[in-house]
Amino acid sequence: MNDSAHRPSRPDRNEVRGAAGVASEAVDIVSRPVQGTHEAIAGTVFGALRRVGLGPASKPVQVVHDGITTGVYAAVRGISGLAGRGVGAAAALARPGEWRPITGTPTGAVLTGAVNGLVGDHMVALDNDLAVPMALYTSTLEDEHGELPADPEALRAVVADHPERDLTRLVLFVHGLGETEHAWRLYGEASAGEGYAERVASATGATPLLLRYNSGQRIADNGTALSLLLTDLFARWPETVRRLDLVGHSMGGLVLRHACHHAVQTGQPWVGAVRRMVYLGSPHRGAPLAHRVDQLATQLSRWSRSLATRSGAELAPGMRTWGEFLDRRSAGIRDLVAGVSDTEVPLLAHASHHAVAACVTSSAHSPLANALGDLLVPVDSAGGSVTDVEPLTSSHHFHLLNDPDVHDHLMRWLSVEDDPSR
Repeated sequence: MNDSAHRPSRPDRNEVRGAAGVASEAVDIVSRPVQGTHEAIAGTVFGALRRVGLGPASKPVQVVHDGITTGVYAAVRGISGLAGRGVGAAAALARPGEWRPITGTPTGAVLTGAVNGLVGDHMVALDNDLAVPMALYTSTLEDEHGELPADPEALRAVVADHPERDLTRLVLFVHGLGETEHAWRLYGEASAGEGYAERVASATGATPLLLRYNSGQRIADNGTALSLLLTDLFARWPETVRRLDLVGHSMGGLVLRHACHHAVQTGQPWVGAVRRMVYLGSPHRGAPLAHRVDQLATQLSRWSRSLATRSGAELAPGMRTWGEFLDRRSAGIRDLVAGVSDTEVPLLAHASHHAVAACVTSSAHSPLANALGDLLVPVDSAGGSVTDVEPLTSSHHFHLLNDPDVHDHLMRWLSVEDDPSR
């Protein structure tokens, strides 16, 4: 992993310019498989006409059709690109304060998180301003999530908003694929609008922190960046941290495993404070849906190569472009195919590990419970090699973000005091 993945956000970062770039890229990405399908269908029709002896008559029509089709799709992409650059240029010329940051609102942050989950690594490669930089947030007195400032004195002022909180004890919440720190308040009606961070803080006195990161990047790279971020945080935190508990949803649990592994391997000091790690629907052994998409992309590429050498050659471009479309999925999504190797990234030895595995069935022992899981992660993958696993029945993957039963499990696991002998 290079240092750029852990660099602070640029001072000239302009999210409107970034959004314009994402929109034009989206038109380009989507239009290509559509064009390929169009050309494949047209090729099949003209091929059939040739086989019944109408080739000479249909040839001029095909030439005109292909020329118009290519020109139209090229024009669509060209106009989209020009519009994107125009909006980007206008945004770059605007004075500070004229453009409100897109990620400054929960809705904007959620949409940006979703886009980053799909193509976040591609956005980083293009240096797009809407690529999400990794950052830590905490809850203020107004129950809003505010980014932690870099200055130590300003940091002390922010975390001191809640004088009842123990600054020597932290709980870090890490979201999953395509999410942001706002995801922890999903289904807030089940908890009077509060999320786990606020409720855990009220019950244990710990100071809650929430991570926002680009979930489209490699999971291992995000783990490394988080490890370095926590080292920096511990160096400027107002108090010496005696305990750090970690809670991850879905991909977030895998990021935490990689962060701890990096810290152990490189001697980062913060990892010694970790006591408990909780995984909520984390695909330790992979996610079948990600695996199916991977298989489909591979199969489409194979079919296109096979058709190119047979009578169905007209369909090959359509197969190939849809395969290329699926191949644009982010590195983060690709990493979910295999999950995390217990050999290469073992569970942190000195911490206790706990998991919640959801299933849509009414019983965790139902024959379909593991097959369906929470619709994204099977029960056995959510448990992995963790021995303390609690089921959450009649629930899907995103219920894990804010559920009364999960809250009770968190209270039971995180309220346990340190063993004095450790």
